[in-house]
Parts: sequence; structure tokens; C-alpha cells
Amino acid sequence: MARHEARALVVRELVAEHGVLSRRLAQLQQRVGDQLQASARRQAALDGENIRLRGELVRMRTAVAWDLRSAALVPRAATGPRGLAPRIAPGLLEAQAVICQTGCAGHAHPWLEPDGQCRRTGQACDRLEDETLSTATRGAGPSDPE
Repeated sequence: MARHEARALVVRELVAEHGVLSRRLAQLQQRVGDQLQASARRQAALDGENIRLRGELVRMRTAVAWDLRSAALVPRAATGPRGLAPRIAPGLLEAQAVICQTGCAGHAHPWLEPDGQCRRTGQACDRLEDETLSTATRGAGPSDPE
């Protein structure tokens, strides 16, 4: 009889352990299900934002391509954190000067707005002012004998 009671005790312990493991499995399944739902909501939000941003990009590119200045966004001044102006490498400044010389101060002025704004940067064209000053200075100086 002791053997039968020992066996019954082992069976009860196994049943209890099975119950504990089954409850733990149910908790884990619930947790994974909740995480999957949260992930799906996050993915749907990101997909919506992606579509919205793509639409905005198409709108901006179309405005630029059709030269709709009022519809295009005016770019913000390039500033770093806390409103500090970014440091620009000397090589980049030279490249900027070449680009401005070609696009704003060149013979066709494709980037120069009638009011003196640069379409590329959205700022006043300082290159054009420099050229005007240097032309005035050259004309006002003494003439070179030939």
C-alpha cells in the first residue's frame, strides 16, 4: 500500500507541475500576442508616416520642377544644435563658391530669382553682390596704360 501511496503522490506532484507549466505557457503566449499586436500597430504607424513623407516629397519635387515658389518649402537656415552655425570645411566653401559662380553668377542665372534670392539655398545671393562691388571697384580705379 505504501508503494501505491508513493505512486499517487508522484502523480499528484506531476499534475501540479503540469498545471504550473500550463499557466506559465498561457502567460507567455499572452505576452507574445500583446507584443505582436503592439509591433503591428507600430508598423502600421510607420507605414502611414512613410506614405505621408513620400507624398510630401513628391509635392516638393513637383513644386521645384514646376517652379512653384509659393508651394515649395523655404529651407531653414543651416544651424546646428542650439542655433549655432555649423562649421564648414574650407574645401566645401570653395565648392560652394564654384557652384554659386556657375548657377547664380553665370551668364544664364538659372538659380537667381528676380529679387536676388538663390533658389538653391533660399538666401540672398552674396556672390552677385561681390561681383557687383568688384566690377564697380575695377571701373573706378586708375586705368592701366597699354
